[in-house]
Amino acid sequence: MPWVGGPIGGSARLWAPQWRAAFTANIHNLLVNHPRLAGVQINIEPLTSGDTNFLKLLEQLRAVLPPGKVLSVAAYPPPTRWQPSEDVHWDENYFREVARRSDQLAVMMYDVGQHSGRNYRRLMADWTGEVLGWSEGKPLLLGIPTYDDAGVGYHDPKVENITNALLGVHLGLHRGPLPATYQGVSIYCEWQTSEAEWRYFREHFLNVATPAN
Repeated sequence: MPWVGGPIGGSARLWAPQWRAAFTANIHNLLVNHPRLAGVQINIEPLTSGDTNFLKLLEQLRAVLPPGKVLSVAAYPPPTRWQPSEDVHWDENYFREVARRSDQLAVMMYDVGQHSGRNYRRLMADWTGEVLGWSEGKPLLLGIPTYDDAGVGYHDPKVENITNALLGVHLGLHRGPLPATYQGVSIYCEWQTSEAEWRYFREHFLNVATPAN
């Protein structure tokens, strides 16, 4: 599934009808010319909560997608008291509006500026319950981090990592019955994931037994 979109104001100009028309035409041609693709995932960053032009884009994409193709969205989690910005967080109403126009959501549950592992785990647990409840019945993936980006203010890899993320997700999932919308987790990003992180993922999420020597 291709990951398409880009930075807002750069390669993504949602407010321009001509750009939206060209973008949707390109996606249609891509999926027609490469029928083995399952669909597309739209990732536009940053994307302000309430942006109606993005909703228009999803509607236009829905109209041109060949039958059976998946329209997936890289979605944003709810705001927090540490990071209330609507540029990188969506409120419940907007999250639901996006979900109604999508087939799948992958929520980017990282870049939250946390410096406490305990707070990040608690945040992941709270977000897990919230976004699963807001997905309007659509399949949902919980995005977890394995990338570095050390030295930036919005991401501390010693805190925002696969260990704390999965501990928080598990806590959130155990607070009640497993929702039918829960599809699993999505790792960002595969190309920076170490063998130690893959091992932790297999042992603490996939629960795959290690073969005997």
